[in-house]
Amino acid sequence: MWLFDDQAVPNLKTELPGPRARELLGRDQMVMSPSYTRGYPLVVARGSGAVIEDVDGNLFLDFTAGIAVTAAGHCHPHVT
Repeated sequence: MWLFDDQAVPNLKTELPGPRARELLGRDQMVMSPSYTRGYPLVVARGSGAVIEDVDGNLFLDFTAGIAVTAAGHCHPHVT
């Protein structure tokens, strides 16, 4: 049912942050206010269920999802 059901999570394919994430975070730093801080260097590409994938293909369990998606997960087929 979920996009990442057949994969072990977490699944790290690069160092963290990965090369694409470092590039995007560098660009982000040039235009975002320094008052907007990030607790971790993560650039999410997509999510499915309780799993998020970053722009470098690394998979993580999403422990930071907002309360609105906690019960259904990301991209639940009966909700979206």
